[in-house]
Amino acid sequence: METFINQALDLVRQHLALAEPLVFALGFAESMVFLSLLVPSSALFVGIGGIHAAAGGEFLTVWLAASAGAAIGDATTFAIGRYFKRDIGGLWPLRTRPQWYVLTRIFMKKYGLAGVFVSKFGGMIRPFVPLVAGAMGMRWGRFMLVSPLSCMAWSGVFLAPGYVLTTAFG
Repeated sequence: METFINQALDLVRQHLALAEPLVFALGFAESMVFLSLLVPSSALFVGIGGIHAAAGGEFLTVWLAASAGAAIGDATTFAIGRYFKRDIGGLWPLRTRPQWYVLTRIFMKKYGLAGVFVSKFGGMIRPFVPLVAGAMGMRWGRFMLVSPLSCMAWSGVFLAPGYVLTTAFG
């Protein structure tokens, strides 16, 4: 088993420069309204944090790359909501599950800007909040005030445990 672990870590060390583009793409996918249903980035971030730390990688660059990917994904999803406005209910997956749109709209009416931040930690609601916020006419400036901060918090919460545990037990 130890041989396998050492070989895996050697492989990661040889390709350490790919960590930032990988977590950027995963953060982006997790924040995109349609892709997020297919990509379990939060769970992957926990593992990536540990493997990256064990291979000698630095937390800061990976955290910033993941945050940037998520923030760009949020902004893109927000723009889609602004563009389609009331027609978003006709887009997949909201067309087949209209309750997701209704619940997200209720959530946004109740929590507003704070909901944008909190939703990053809300599982299924995560990718729908930027979409619905855009469709509801939230201003770009207000959205961009909170979204990048929530992306930094979210990516840090899911990447950090791997680094902390690897450092503590490594």
